[in-house]
Amino acid sequence: MIKKKLIGFLLGVFSLGLVSSASATELKLATFEPPKAFIASQILGAWAERVNKCANGKVTVKMYAGGVLGSPPKQYDIVTKGVADISWTVLGYIGGQFPLSSVIELPFLTRTSKAGSKALNTLYDEGYLDKEMSGIHLIGLHSNPAYQFHMKNKKVMDPSDLKGLKMRVPSKIAGTILKKLGATGVKVPAPGTYEALNKGVLDGTPFPYTAVGSFKLFEVTKYHTEVNITNATFGLIMNEKKYKSLDPVGRKCIDNNSGHAFGDWAAHKIDTQNAKMKKVVAGTPGHEIAVASSSVISKYKRILKPIEKDWLAEMKGKGLDGAGVLKRARQIIKKIDG
Repeated sequence: MIKKKLIGFLLGVFSLGLVSSASATELKLATFEPPKAFIASQILGAWAERVNKCANGKVTVKMYAGGVLGSPPKQYDIVTKGVADISWTVLGYIGGQFPLSSVIELPFLTRTSKAGSKALNTLYDEGYLDKEMSGIHLIGLHSNPAYQFHMKNKKVMDPSDLKGLKMRVPSKIAGTILKKLGATGVKVPAPGTYEALNKGVLDGTPFPYTAVGSFKLFEVTKYHTEVNITNATFGLIMNEKKYKSLDPVGRKCIDNNSGHAFGDWAAHKIDTQNAKMKKVVAGTPGHEIAVASSSVISKYKRILKPIEKDWLAEMKGKGLDGAGVLKRARQIIKKIDG
């Protein structure tokens, strides 16, 4: 009798273990960045660890880096179609889906990831971005520090220096900026920038210093001009049905690392890394960093002034409150960037 009870107890414990193991949910987190790149390792990998630690086995976030689940422009589609459960993406890569979020790309609006990220997550909290975020579960938004020009062989300073140069286009607005400056825009996904510069497909690219480090661009560039010309919006997005299917513990762990909690945390790490990589570039033999003077920036602003007006007209034509979004973004950014 005792033997039968012992066997029954052991079978019960074994069965409980199976149920516990089966109830654990794996969430596939996709990114096109290389596994060792800063965003993949220090932002997305660290975010996954925070969620996993919180969930204590109920949820396991596993990262799939290097675009193995989809190319950079496909990061939205792979989430909505369930190929990935979560992805980190450049919203500007997804044509037309996130029009109001592109406000961060307007020339000279931001300098830091802290300001851009705070503005984006506040805009979402206040309902400005509800329409474009429908159909997905938004975990959080962030921006980069402002983009500077990183050039292979030619130093650029004055707007006229860019005339005829082949420059990488990271977004629609950035493409318009480069066109107005007389450059030839070339669409190249971020991971392909190194090769494009190395082969002469590009003369240069707008990027923050973080990307110079992530994609090892200091090996194929020499001149770096600080102009704070544009920026980009990034989203950590999740399949809506998958999010709703999680048990309360899993959802709470995602929620605790979402919104401002995600954006502020990521922005601090990104701004810190940006400053670090600037020092690395400055200390690398053969590299030169130049900061555009206020008079030179004034030239850029005169040339690029129509872009904001055109963006507002485009938003109005779509029935969107572009003016309200830009005004609110400026209020938030000014408090942080000055």
